[in-house]
Amino acid sequence: MMREDKHFESYASAYLQEEKEILILTNDESPGAAGIAGESGRVESWSPARYFLAYADAAANEVKIGKGRVTWLLSEEEHAAHGNDWPHYFKKGVIYRLKVREFADKAVPKGRVASYYNCFMVVEVLEEGVQHDELLAFLEVYRTPVVIKDKALGKFEINRDSGPFRGKLKWPEKKIPVHLASDPGNIGNCIKSMDALRDIYGRQEQIDSEFRAFAAREMTDLANDWAEEDDPEISREDFAQKIRLIELSVDADGTYEAYFDDGDFFAGHAIVVTGGVKEGMKSAQIAG
Repeated sequence: MMREDKHFESYASAYLQEEKEILILTNDESPGAAGIAGESGRVESWSPARYFLAYADAAANEVKIGKGRVTWLLSEEEHAAHGNDWPHYFKKGVIYRLKVREFADKAVPKGRVASYYNCFMVVEVLEEGVQHDELLAFLEVYRTPVVIKDKALGKFEINRDSGPFRGKLKWPEKKIPVHLASDPGNIGNCIKSMDALRDIYGRQEQIDSEFRAFAAREMTDLANDWAEEDDPEISREDFAQKIRLIELSVDADGTYEAYFDDGDFFAGHAIVVTGGVKEGMKSAQIAG
């Protein structure tokens, strides 16, 4: 379903006029949507996105492996009434034949995610559940778990959609989620990340204390700014004692992001401490 109005004209102008047929293999993520503001600054339209793992030109039957997305346009009222899935309701891990218009400018700016620009506007859903041997074989690989086990650190399994290998680690009172490496499927980088994590984990009591002390030194003044006027002044000792590590991310080069609960200092916003195994801690701030 497509709207023929000024919002649609503006949205569609980013896509080529030519229509063509493609096959897409959807991934296992849920769809999202971006709000589009009108002249008043209020959101008046939404552009849902359904991500795919691979696609094929239906005419040439040439499979192209790599993440991308298909989008369409909804009014604010349609989005409010039906949500991101409407009206196509794309399912996870299914091959669809679509009539689409291709994104006009596929040049990826520095620092941006390539899959965002590998994009097609849905004109019509022609067929659901298409049988295509090469795409179905790729789906099987995509859904096959990749697991790395380490005696000290435990088991880490890749999340093929978001990239990192994920596991859990006791720290020091309870298990926390840990993410290793940001390059999807790169086992070599995961092993390097594990080496860095092993160094951190081997000194976890010292590191935990250093994380909290650093965050307290950097953020106690800000916590007092956030406090109510009649609240007692927060000391660095109070700050360090109340925050707890809740998630850790370590990359292949030894850099890390350590996420803490806020100890009720910042209205529930997480605190993130960044740094590296060699360089030490660099910053502490409210996450996001």
